[in-house]
Amino acid sequence: MRIPVHRTFLLALLLVATPLVAQDKRPEALSPTEEQALISAAESAGKNIFVHDRAAAVTTDALMQLREFRKDKRVAGWITEEKDGNIAVTFVGPRDTPTKYALYRTVVTTGGFIIGAPVALATPEALTAFEARAFAARSTALSSEFSPCASTYNPVVLPTDDTPLPGWRVYLLPGTTKQNIVPLGGTYRLEIGAEGTSVLTQRGFTRSCIQLGSEPGVVAMMVTHLLDPVPTEAHVFWSLWAAKPMYVSTSGGLWKIEDGKIIRVERDPSGG
Repeated sequence: MRIPVHRTFLLALLLVATPLVAQDKRPEALSPTEEQALISAAESAGKNIFVHDRAAAVTTDALMQLREFRKDKRVAGWITEEKDGNIAVTFVGPRDTPTKYALYRTVVTTGGFIIGAPVALATPEALTAFEARAFAARSTALSSEFSPCASTYNPVVLPTDDTPLPGWRVYLLPGTTKQNIVPLGGTYRLEIGAEGTSVLTQRGFTRSCIQLGSEPGVVAMMVTHLLDPVPTEAHVFWSLWAAKPMYVSTSGGLWKIEDGKIIRVERDPSGG
C-alpha cells in the first residue's frame, strides 16, 4: 500500500535538507508520453555517467598507491569506454605533445570493482581511433567557454551512439575535496562532433554554483529546478554520487530520486 507524502512531511524534510533555490522561468508542460520519455532518458544517462565516473575514480585511487604514478608528470587525463559489459579506463599522456598515448590501463566492473591491478604500460601504446577521438572531445569540452563552479572538473566522455564514428556527449562534473558537499552547480553537458574538435551544443544544469548539503543527519537533499519540467540526468547522477535521495521541485511537481529512479511525489497544483 502506498502511503501518500503530505505537505507536513515535506516541510519537515526541508528542515534537514538543502533549501530550495529558484532557477529561471518555468518551461512548458509536457504530455504524459513526452514526460515519461524524458524521465527514462534522464535515469539511463544519469546511471551511465555515474558508472563511468566511478570507474575513473576507483582506478585513480588504485593508481595513487603506485609511486611511479604519483610522480608521473606525463599524465594528461583519462578516458573510459564500455567493453564487454565492463568499463575500460585509460590514462593518457604526454601532456605537452599533440599525439597522445595510453600510459596506464585497467578494467572496472559496472559495480565499481577493479578487475586485476591497474597496469602501468612499460611502453606507451598508441590510442585506438575511439580513444583518440574521445580524448580530443574531453580536451575540447574542458577548453570550451563555460562558467566553472570549481577549480577542477572530472569529465565523463560518452559516445552518442554505437556506430563506428559516433559523436560525443561530454559531462563536466565539478570536483570537490569537501566532505558532505554535493557540487550540483556548474554541471554541464556538451555535444561534441565525431572528430572531437567542435562543440555543437552546450547546456548548464543550473544558473548558480549551488552546493547541496549531505551531512550525516540529512536524510535527503532538496532543490528547486525550473529549467526543465522533470529532473535531469545531472540530478540522477549527483543523487547516486551522494548515495542519498534527492527531492527535485519542478514546474511538473515534486519528484524523488532514489537509487537512480525518478518518482513523482506530488503534481504541480496549477496543472503544469
